[in-house]
Formats: sequence, structure tokens, C-alpha cells
Amino acid sequence: MIGGALELGQRCAEDAYIFARLPTLRRARGGPPPGAAHLGAIRSCIERDLAENVLPFWARHAPDPEYGGFITHLGRAGDRLGPTEKYLVMQARMIWTLAAAHRYGLTDQGYLELADQGVRFLVDRMWDGEHEGFVWTVSRNGLPLDDRKSVYGQAFAIYGLAEYALATGDRQVLAWAERTFDTLIAKATDGALGFREEFARDWSPIADWRGERKTLNVHMHVMEALITLAEASGREAHSRALRGLVDLLLAKTIHPHHGGAWDEFDRTWHAWVPPRRRLRISYGHEVELAWLILRAIDLLGQPREPIRRRVLGLIDHALVFGFDHWRGGLAQYGPPAGAVGLAVYLPADRLTKHWWQQAEMLVASLEAYRWTGAAKYLIAFERQFDWIWRYQTDHDGGDWYEATTWDGRPLRLEKGHDWKDPYHNARALMEASLRLGALGVDAR
Repeated sequence: MIGGALELGQRCAEDAYIFARLPTLRRARGGPPPGAAHLGAIRSCIERDLAENVLPFWARHAPDPEYGGFITHLGRAGDRLGPTEKYLVMQARMIWTLAAAHRYGLTDQGYLELADQGVRFLVDRMWDGEHEGFVWTVSRNGLPLDDRKSVYGQAFAIYGLAEYALATGDRQVLAWAERTFDTLIAKATDGALGFREEFARDWSPIADWRGERKTLNVHMHVMEALITLAEASGREAHSRALRGLVDLLLAKTIHPHHGGAWDEFDRTWHAWVPPRRRLRISYGHEVELAWLILRAIDLLGQPREPIRRRVLGLIDHALVFGFDHWRGGLAQYGPPAGAVGLAVYLPADRLTKHWWQQAEMLVASLEAYRWTGAAKYLIAFERQFDWIWRYQTDHDGGDWYEATTWDGRPLRLEKGHDWKDPYHNARALMEASLRLGALGVDAR
């Protein structure tokens, strides 16, 4: 993998990746948008990063041939670290990534077979046959360790299973996705207020603040799962649930004045700030929300124009307040209004650049350009990819670094843990390549 990643970097540099040799100053704020040749070089590197770096890293190191499913904790070069437990979110995201890669067109790498063994582990070892729903954590061989039910985890199970069904046409796996959806509706809905989010094994709400709060994050990922489930099933019940969730997120999470998205709420969707913490905005969540809502609207056959101001406002908020216009890259979080760099009253880790936020900004900026034709979004996309290629991608060890400092120094070398997997960055590379293709940009 290390040699292959180095070769990838050399080949992209040779393949007209012209800005790799130019000073970052050329792309300072207000510079010209990239031209067609430059975008073709970017698309070429995106496709190679996906096919020769990110996906091979995870396909080689994550599958567990002894017990099934996927190894959670991986070091920089794919070495297995100490913990062996397996988490619902990571298992489901691996299924989604591998199935989506097959649907994307990488059909000769065995990704679907790897996804298939992940599906078997998920439904055989993580499904709670007594109370329904998937448990949160199991041992390496599939014995329950944490049997609570999280709506976030159920959402990713639906997402992964529905994507696998789309890739294979497997009606039995689609039935598992639909069964999980039915369980969510029966056990976790909170009337017209979306879903309660955290439950004990028997689906009784957790008896603390976790059982009472609502979050943009959880509801956004349920929406994401319903997009894929509705596409796979074609059922009106799934489209109707998706439509209701889109309306809820648009109505409750976007601030009417500054345009950013709140992250945490009480049970009735009033903004909530945890004790001893100042109000903050997750830039990554708001740009992810923006492009996923557009995907949902398109699938539902609804017009985009009525939500134009609110959706573009989410991306603009992140660009104005949280984006590094000098190097590219998106801050972890910041104030509702005002530049993140000046918000010194917030902790210093606000300036950390995590891999998933960079991935979501790559897709959101390009989708905003594809929709509007506004040069500012294309410039942001180019800078964002420049950041990812220079600093977030691990050209020696494979995959992407989890987090870097504001100026690009890696903070962690581990590649896999219960919250780190290839779903965000592999998806971003696929989505960006497809959007560039839709714009008529050919890989160089």
C-alpha cells in the first residue's frame, strides 16, 4: 500500500496536476476559477485516489476472514490495533462503501463479495431477535457487548443494507432494510417531532438527557438512509417518511438570520446548549445537510427553487465563517456568526480539520457550483481538493488522515476506529467525480 500510494502521487503529478507545483498564493481569495484542463486533472486524481488508495486500503485490511464483518481498529498502514470489538456504525458504513463502489463502476475488485460477508455478520450477529433492531457493539466473534439501541446506528444499518440491495437486486437484504425502518417507526418516532434518539435494549428511552434531546446529526442521517431506502424500494411509505424528515430539518435546524444550522435541541426542537459550553456551529454538518437535502428533493421529484436560499445559505455560512481561504479546508466548528479564526473564546480544537468535514465540503461546494454556476463555489471546490490532496491524504500509509492542525500537520495516525471508516471520503470522491462528469469534465 505504501508503494502504491507513492506511485499514485507521482502519477497524478505527471498527469497535468498543475497546481501541485504552483504556490498556494496563486489561489488566494478572489483568484480566478480553475479552467477545464485543471478540473480534468483534479478528476483524474480523485478517481485514482478512490480506486488506488482509499478503497484498496480498506478492502485489504478491514475484512475479518475468521469471524466475518470488519476489523474496527486499524493503524496508519492497516495494522490491527489492540481493541477487537465491532461497532454497528462502522460495520454498516463498510457495507455501504463497498456496495456503493460496486455501483459506481468498480465491479472487478471483489468489493461486492466483501460487502456480502459484512451483511451476513450484521444480520446474523448484531440483530436483536427478541426486541428488534441492531445492537450497538459486539465482540469480534459477534457476542453482544453493548445492547442499547441508537437511532443513529439503525439509520446506518438501513443505509448500508439498502445500498447493497441497489447494487445486487437482493430482495431479502432489502427486506432487512425495510424491517429496520419499520422498527424505527414503531419504536422511536416522536409524533410530528421526528425521532427520539437513544434507547435501552427494549426500546425504552434512556433515562437521562440523551433520551430527551434531538440532534441535526441523527435526523440528517436518518434522512440520508431514507433517500437510499426510497430509491431501492420505490415504496410510497418510504418516500412519505423522507418528505416529512426533509420538511422537519428545513423548518427546525436552520437559523432564520445567520443561515447556519444548529446541532442540538431539546425534545421539542428548541436550541439547546450543553452546560459550561458556548453555542457553536458544526460547519461539516451544515454543508453535508445542504447537499443531502438536495439529493432528497431530487429523488422526490420536487423543485429546488423554493429552498434555494436556505440550502445555499448553509454552504455560504460555512464558506464565510469556517473555511480556510488561504489553504483550503474547513474548521471543525465555530460561532454562529463571525470568523472561526477570531473566535478565541472557543477551544483551540475548533480549528482542527477532520477528514469527514473536508469530504462533505468537497461535495457541497461542487454541487453548489453545478446548481448555480457561481464562480465562488468552483474556486472553493478547487481549494478544497488542493487541501485534501496536499494535507489530508496519506500518500505514504494509504487512506486519509483523520485530523490535522489548521496548517496541515497530522494529529492522529490511526486509520480505523469506531467513528473512523471510509464512508465519508470514499463517498465524497465518488460524488465529486460523478458531478465533474455531469459538468462535461473528462479525467486527464
